[in-house]
Amino acid sequence: MLFNSPEFLLLFLPFALAGYYMLRHRRFETAAVRFLVVCSLFFYGWWEPIYLTLIVGSILFNYVVGRALLRRPTKAVLTFGVVMNLGLLGVFKYANLAIGSVASLTGGALGAVDIILPLAISFFTFQQVAYLVDAYQGKVEEPGFTTYCLFVSFFPQLIAGPIVHHREMIPQFLQRHEIDVVWRNLAIGFTIATIGLFKKLVLADRAGFWGDQSFGAVARGIDVSFIEAWVGVLGFSFQIYFDFSGYTDMAIGLARMFGIILPLNFASPYKATSIIDFWRGWHMTLTRFLRDYLYFPLGGNRLGPARRYVNLMIVMLLGGLWHGASWTFVAWGGLHGVYLAVNHGWRAWRGAPVEPTVVGRWSGRLLTFTAVTVAWVFFRADSFGASLVMLRGLAGFNGVVLPAHYADVLGGLTPWLSGLGVAFGALPAYSGGWQLVTLAGLLGFVWLLPNTQEIMAGFEPALDARPSRSLIRWRPSLASGLVVAALASYLTLSLLQGPSGEFIYFEF
Repeated sequence: MLFNSPEFLLLFLPFALAGYYMLRHRRFETAAVRFLVVCSLFFYGWWEPIYLTLIVGSILFNYVVGRALLRRPTKAVLTFGVVMNLGLLGVFKYANLAIGSVASLTGGALGAVDIILPLAISFFTFQQVAYLVDAYQGKVEEPGFTTYCLFVSFFPQLIAGPIVHHREMIPQFLQRHEIDVVWRNLAIGFTIATIGLFKKLVLADRAGFWGDQSFGAVARGIDVSFIEAWVGVLGFSFQIYFDFSGYTDMAIGLARMFGIILPLNFASPYKATSIIDFWRGWHMTLTRFLRDYLYFPLGGNRLGPARRYVNLMIVMLLGGLWHGASWTFVAWGGLHGVYLAVNHGWRAWRGAPVEPTVVGRWSGRLLTFTAVTVAWVFFRADSFGASLVMLRGLAGFNGVVLPAHYADVLGGLTPWLSGLGVAFGALPAYSGGWQLVTLAGLLGFVWLLPNTQEIMAGFEPALDARPSRSLIRWRPSLASGLVVAALASYLTLSLLQGPSGEFIYFEF
């Protein structure tokens, strides 16, 4: 069940909120938690009910192993639990990749296994692996079975994160809120979720059209030109940015409507002035997991510079593989590993950091954005061959031809002003000459405007939310309520007129 579907917004969400707060109002806290568990499992099973057996089995297994570790922490039990979790993930997500790779190396004719990737398996597997490791290390207080079920299955963060820790979530599930706090949470959560829905429907889906056109052309054997390649890659760069940012906002907002504050998972990564800073703002909870449960156990940077770069590469290669069962994802992760190694090497060679100038800061931002955009080619392309064709197009090797329909963009400043309306859906978004204008508007959007957490600063929009210097701040008032309600109504009506695509990270 998609967040951006009428079934979810008009039926499931109102029912879940009404039932939950009715039980909490009567002081049936445990019943309210059980009700949310049932709702979350219904949400998960809406697509394919058979996979409820998978997530329920995973929850039961890890709860039992976790209890065993809390009573007697042994490496054998921990290893057994981690291996079983990763084995489950490996079978469902990587079996066909392994079979195809072996067949390619041996020249055999091994057939692919007919396996449908279960929703959210990467997310709830990593979340429970972290729980088992923390239980072994004595960082966990034994939860009740119901609260553990909700910790794993809580629907706002179940499908695509954030990847949460037990210590962040379990204490929140049974806390009580007075009625004024309930209305405050509803107002804050509804506002954040509406901003996220706007990013998905108006920004991500429109930008994705151009990415689909260019990458689709390459998949059909067409060599895209310089302009067509850059429009396509930039289109996908903005699609995945607003798609994941929109999902994260919706997850945080929906959880807040139930009085639960999720950790920050997305913080303007395209404003980063280095690759290191980019990964401090992109999928922050995955970065945290890979750092705490892979990079540090490998030795981190404690074993010298050479080992540090090896560890970085291992982490990023596995991080790429986590995103998808394809060698193109591994290449994407490896490229980011090279980026990080170069960035750390540069910082080590440069010595003590100095305050960058305005020119230096913007140069770093442009270089980082370009590097990330080029790397997205491997993330989006269907194969290595398609990736190379697109990279040749970006470099101009497929021809530098300005299509006739771009001429109106170069004629003056008027299209730039009109193009601002395109980015917000006021003008036809898919007409050729307006693509460059819209992409420039989206770049200004991500570089110059505050993000959702900065707009909502002062109301604890997320755990460990960063301080904000933005002058654009949300305040609870009748005017802000009417604006948000009007925007939410418009977005819902647009969904009733035609479906929206699923979030990109639902695939992982």
